[in-house]
This record gives sequence, structure tokens and C-alpha cells, in this order.
Amino acid sequence: MAILKLDNKVTLRHLQAFVELAGKNSFSKAAQELSVTQPALSAAIKQLENQLGTKLFDRTTHQIELTRQGAVVLEYAKHLLNTANNTFGDIQRAIGSGRHRIRIGTIPSAMTLTAAVVARYSKTYGDQIEIVLCDMPNDALLDALHTGELDFCVGVKQAQTDALETVTLFEDELVLIVARGHPLAASKEVQWRQMAGEEIVMFTTGSIWEFASAALRQHELAPSSLYQVVHSESLYGIVRSGIAVGIMPSLYTAYLKDSSLHIAPLRSPTLKRKIILMRRNEVSRSKWTDHCFKELRNDLKQANHWF
Repeated sequence: MAILKLDNKVTLRHLQAFVELAGKNSFSKAAQELSVTQPALSAAIKQLENQLGTKLFDRTTHQIELTRQGAVVLEYAKHLLNTANNTFGDIQRAIGSGRHRIRIGTIPSAMTLTAAVVARYSKTYGDQIEIVLCDMPNDALLDALHTGELDFCVGVKQAQTDALETVTLFEDELVLIVARGHPLAASKEVQWRQMAGEEIVMFTTGSIWEFASAALRQHELAPSSLYQVVHSESLYGIVRSGIAVGIMPSLYTAYLKDSSLHIAPLRSPTLKRKIILMRRNEVSRSKWTDHCFKELRNDLKQANHWF
């Protein structure tokens, strides 16, 4: 299969016009947003289609919609525009500060470990780099990674994809949390069937919901319909009160110092999720992005031992 060779006629403005039109589904609205005339926008789209050798939109009298090829191109165009936008911003900041910016995301439960290794890295290389660190649900992390908003992230292992480089860091198992006065607080480990008749509270969003729900159904159990939480402190508060028991990943509890709560591993089955470091399989924005990825990879693999 011949490789398409572009001749520098495709610009960021062409891609911006394409992305804007795909989002607005209207030449007039997209042209207004871009502050160009409709003929100019139409010409830009036509030039892009000619360069790529494929039709990006199906046009009728009353509407336009992406072709199958257009939908594929859209993902790459968004990624390139986000990367370019971030890079231009980073250049401006680097001129002022003399430091490279690196963007890292993590699922909330892995923030303590990730922040600790970021602090260690920044202490050593802070004169060369600055790190932006944020937490997101796993699906949002993957989206941000694919669109170029993040350089790499710490999240939950998903179906393998050639678009990502992944490194398994460690496994994180589900645990039970109960108030100290609860009968199950005397157990060093708890089987799922022992929760029969209990109100069971767990996070209602994110990867944990699907992860735990299957095991609950297997034992004819169900999450509580009375108590709904999305934050760890809310779950702790409900469990402390004694009105429910809680299920969450052990990462949330690894550094919890609370004598009013008892934590026990869940058994039969033992459920573990793989925590991985991910980045896109492509040329990095700078040598410091590569360096940071490798250093954090090595440190995170050891973090659960030294922290």
C-alpha cells in the first residue's frame, strides 16, 4: 500500500476548519466561529479532502455529516490541534521560566503514590521541568491521553491497543471497610457471601462500579440504593455511622489512619485490577518527557514498598 505524501499544503488552519465544521455541522456557524467567509471555509475543507485523498463530509441541501473516513480523521486532527496548542503554550512559558512543562493525569485512588513520586522527581529536576498533575476518572484519562491533553497517565488497565505504550505497575485489590463496632470488624479477611443482608456502599461512577458489581451479582448481592457516593470521604462517613459497609480499592485505604474503621481483604473471589502507566505510542514532545516517563515508571513500581 502506497504511503500518502503530503506536500505542506495542509496547515493547522485546515485542521481547525475541519474540526470546527465537524462540531457545528453547519458551514455558517463554523465560519462565524472561525471568523471566515463560508466560501473560504468550503475551500479549506475541499483542499484538505484533496490532500488526504478522501471525502470527509457527506453534504446534502439541508445538512452535512462526517463520512466514516472523516470520523477517523477527526480523532487525529483533534489530537494534533491539542498537541500544537499545548506546545505553543509551553513554548511561551518556557521562554519565561526556562523549564519544560509535562502533563500527568491519574485516577483519584493512585494520586497519593503519583504525587509522591512526582515530588521526588521535581525535587531533583525542578530547575528543568514543571509538572502539571490532575486526577480524573479512568475513561476521562484515556480521552485526555488520546487527544493530547496529557503526556501520560496512571490508570486502570483496559483492552490493549497499539496506540498506547503501557507499563504494569502493580495490582490493586478490593477491600471491605466497616465501622469498628460492626460484627465483621473481628475478621482479618471477609468472604463476599458474609455481606448478605448488609447495605453495601461503593462509588457510583468510574471503573470501580463495574469491577465490583459483577462480584456482587455472583453472590446475589447488590449495592445500596439508599446511599450513593462519588468521593472517598463520603464513603468513609457513611461507614463510620454504621448504616452501611463499604467496598473500595485498597489504594484508597493504604494510608488511611482512622481507628474508627476496620479494613479487610475480600476473598472468594479476590478481585484485583492492574494499575498501569500509559502514554501514546509516538514521538515525545521533548527529551524531558521521555526522561520523566522512564523515571516515574521506575519509581512507581517501587512506590508501594517505600512510601
